[in-house]
Amino acid sequence: MVYIFRSKAGTFTIEYDEIEKEAYCLCIGGMCLAVYETAERAAHDVCMKKTGWVEWDADEDAEGPRDISEWETE
Repeated sequence: MVYIFRSKAGTFTIEYDEIEKEAYCLCIGGMCLAVYETAERAAHDVCMKKTGWVEWDADEDAEGPRDISEWETE
């Protein structure tokens, strides 16, 4: 399953990491920003604007999903 959140800063995805088994990669535009133990932790960092993606993290007006249940799935 892939989780998707579309923002003005780009499209975030949370995907199961095939290399790091039992891990999830937070990506934007296909580029991995960080690896997490759970998809929920990755979604939390997006909500808290602690992704490392400056365009998102620094945008005080942007709002994202509060938790993983508000992300699209594919």
